[in-house]
Amino acid sequence: MFKGFLKHINNVINESDIIFELIDARYPEKTRNYELEKKIIKKRKKLVILINKSDLVEKEKIEEEKEKLKKTIKAKIIFVSGKNKKGINLIKKEIGILKTKRTLIVGIIGYPNTGKSTLINSITGKGKGKVATSKKAGLTRGLQKIKLNEGVYLIDSPGIIPRKKEESDLFLVNSKNPNQIKDIEGVAFKIIKELGIENIKKYFKIIEKCNEEELLEIIAKKQNFLLKKAKPDTTKAARYLLEKYQKDGLK
Repeated sequence: MFKGFLKHINNVINESDIIFELIDARYPEKTRNYELEKKIIKKRKKLVILINKSDLVEKEKIEEEKEKLKKTIKAKIIFVSGKNKKGINLIKKEIGILKTKRTLIVGIIGYPNTGKSTLINSITGKGKGKVATSKKAGLTRGLQKIKLNEGVYLIDSPGIIPRKKEESDLFLVNSKNPNQIKDIEGVAFKIIKELGIENIKKYFKIIEKCNEEELLEIIAKKQNFLLKKAKPDTTKAARYLLEKYQKDGLK
């Protein structure tokens, strides 16, 4: 499966004149693909970093992340929001700089659920090359070529997931859903640690003192997730916690 994805991504890189890498403003480091960035630069293709969902991050953090990125890569950096259409004109400007009489191919890559389809819809406009969107990871199954205007085409691709990424990182940035997680309780423990146990307790209205394992037991009891002899089903509680996180961020 990974080889199939890699083949698609390599095709995008090889065919494109300019490539936009889409990363999540909330988790910029976790959603960057350094391996692909190096490959794009080695092939001397123009790379532009699009930091999407910037409307969900405070302005101070945006400036901080921009300075960090400048130190790690020589590429144009644009903060965007596919939902609010922020930065769309800057994206079109970058495309326009390269536009000549010949056909221009624009590639878009990024992790699953970083907002590629929503961003493309914002660039193309309603009813013009509109693509499907979903919160479920992995909606885009193959390469899609979308006409932006005369002589300019966008290539969307399935989200690529590096083999070395941990399940908890992939879930945290919505690149995997609970049904794709093998160690459901292990990931739940890491999410609890990431968000803070007190924040999780507040969300579920839990007042008892507890650690991560005890927290899952309490959630199981509150939701009546019970095994034989009224033993709390912590696996089901962990899945429930992850589903809640993916739905509303446990806020």
